[in-house]
Amino acid sequence: MQGADWDARYAAEPTLWGAEPNRFVRERVAGSEPGRAVDLACGNGRNALWLARRGWQVAGVDISGVALEQATKRSAELGSPVVWEQADARSWAPPQPVDLILVAYLHLPVTELIAVLSAAGEHLTPTGRLLYIGHSRTNLTHGFGGPSDPGVLAEIADLAAAAAGLAVRELAHLFRPTEQGDAIDIVLDATPWPPPSAAEVVEKHPGGARVARR
Repeated sequence: MQGADWDARYAAEPTLWGAEPNRFVRERVAGSEPGRAVDLACGNGRNALWLARRGWQVAGVDISGVALEQATKRSAELGSPVVWEQADARSWAPPQPVDLILVAYLHLPVTELIAVLSAAGEHLTPTGRLLYIGHSRTNLTHGFGGPSDPGVLAEIADLAAAAAGLAVRELAHLFRPTEQGDAIDIVLDATPWPPPSAAEVVEKHPGGARVARR
């Protein structure tokens, strides 16, 4: 779907996705120390506003101008400041490193999604966090609801490729109850690797590398 398609969908259904944050986002972020966050493909802002209410400095980015108009109205009503920006997730980048990049239910051709998540990982602070949640491709055969095009549904191996170079905290299927049965979602939670300890020095020698402790 293009920006105009999403504009039409949000215009027809202003309450799309509801007002409450996604349960998997809430479970994984609640209790985290607030910092700078980006909600990439934020829709009409439910997760971004939830973060802002908890002290995060949030930028909400989405391709749909209609969704962002709705998000701006909600933000004003709640008194929760969020910087809203209309942009394509495939090309947008933050002006400075951030502590959390949240990507919830963004479904692109899998190669494009991998590129988006890989780029997001490069914009994290040293202690930052990349959190992706979406519908799993396994949902087509073992779950209910969600997109029917397998080309826009990621699996474990796809998200593992997107997290190359990061420390993966969680990469798993998530089971979400629906009226028809469990929907199968997928989560990637990753952070940059910490720098080597000051107590460790890697020395090169003809036989390879060895670690000398001081």
